[in-house]
Amino acid sequence: MEHLQGILLKEYTSFQVGGKAKDLYIPHSAEELEELLKRFHKEGRSFYVLGKGSNLLISDEGLEEPVILIRENLSGITFTPSGEEAVFTALSGTSLFELARFAEEKGYTGMEALSGIPGTVGGAVKMNAGAYNREIKDIFRSGSFFRKNGERIELDLGQMDFSYRHSAVEDDMVCLSASFLLQKGEAASIREKMEDYTTRRAEKQPLEMPSAGSTFKRPEGDYASRLIEQAGLRGFSLNHAGVSEKHCGFVVNLGGASAENIYSLIQEVIRIVKEKEGVQLEPEVKLWGKF
Repeated sequence: MEHLQGILLKEYTSFQVGGKAKDLYIPHSAEELEELLKRFHKEGRSFYVLGKGSNLLISDEGLEEPVILIRENLSGITFTPSGEEAVFTALSGTSLFELARFAEEKGYTGMEALSGIPGTVGGAVKMNAGAYNREIKDIFRSGSFFRKNGERIELDLGQMDFSYRHSAVEDDMVCLSASFLLQKGEAASIREKMEDYTTRRAEKQPLEMPSAGSTFKRPEGDYASRLIEQAGLRGFSLNHAGVSEKHCGFVVNLGGASAENIYSLIQEVIRIVKEKEGVQLEPEVKLWGKF
């Protein structure tokens, strides 16, 4: 177990903003993670779990609560083939791209649309991540989780209560691993689909700029990007943060923005869209710390 202090969290988020973590813990096994959670529970301490930091805005003031880092330190994939199907089990710190690439190499389809989501398995399961009309719930089979007291539980698909960007995984629960059911496919076709999704992302999303991906939840029956554009906000900027010219659903760090700058821009976009379009947008990005 590694324990680091005073670490700048901007180095761990895709927005490239965020203050210091008073305590950053890096467990390297399920046992170390369990021990850490039991210790926090005994001490009555709340905590944050940080993966790739790709859907996250952390306050400039940083975090007093301990942060548990789960990415390459708790990653790995196994798979069990059975006829035309196979179960792929990944530790929660495994990236979705890594899992999709592994599935492609083994010749199984189902992960292609999710391959470009820049997060970990644990984060993707918690928020039922999705792209191109495909969501985690479509391939999820079961998962292993820790409650905040260190108790380990197993949840299957029927217990996950998946809906749009939501699951039964509460904020004080920690995903250890998840299993996904994929179908046998043609390697060339799988590779072609992945390349197609990669190309489409690069053409339509500002991947070259620091962002947290799609910043706003999709309003029922509409798209946040359409509403933002209709409100005349394409390219709108405020203090080094801006609405992407390439995709209005993305708020980007134009260079040198603080977390407060980005937060202020998000709130201004919400205000203007409500005023002009009559729709209340909600942030999809998670907020940690004081804003």
